[in-house]
Amino acid sequence: KMQRILILAALLLATGASAFSGSGVIPASRLGALHLAQRGTRTRLRGGGGDTKMGVEVTTERPGDGTTYPKKGDMLTMHYHGTLADGSKFDSSYDRGSPFKFQIGVGQVIKGWDEGVIKMSLGEKARLNITPDYGYGERGFPPVIPPSSELIFDVELLGINQQMA
Repeated sequence: KMQRILILAALLLATGASAFSGSGVIPASRLGALHLAQRGTRTRLRGGGGDTKMGVEVTTERPGDGTTYPKKGDMLTMHYHGTLADGSKFDSSYDRGSPFKFQIGVGQVIKGWDEGVIKMSLGEKARLNITPDYGYGERGFPPVIPPSSELIFDVELLGINQQMA
C-alpha cells in the first residue's frame, strides 16, 4: 500500500496542480493516467475510474528489437502458453507446434491481449497477467476457464504482418 501511495504522490507532483479541480478532487479524465505506472520492464495497465481490479500487467522476459511495434489492425504471429492463477495450463500454441495468428486491436482476442501485446516489440517474450475483466469476465469460458479467472500468458511476438523476428 505504501508503494501505491508513493507512486501516486510522485505522479501528482509530476503533473502539478493541474491534476486537481478547484474542489481538490482529481477529475475523472485524469484518473486513467494516474493508474498507469511503469517500473523497469514491468508495465501495469488498468481501467480508468480508479478500479484497481481491472487490467493487464506486462512483464518482459526477453526484450525484442525495441523498434518494431504492432499497430491496430496488424496481423500478428505469436506463440503462447496460458495458465490459470493456480498454475493449471488451459492452452498452448507451443504444445500444438503451431503459432497463433490474429489481428490486433479489433476484438479478435481478449482485451488483455489487445492492450498488452501491442506494447511488445518484435521478438519480445513477455508474461501477461490479466484480471478477469480483461479476460473472460464473470462468465469465464466453460469448461476450460472458470468464471472470474485471472489468466497468465507467456507470449512471444514472432511476427508483425510479413516481418518475422
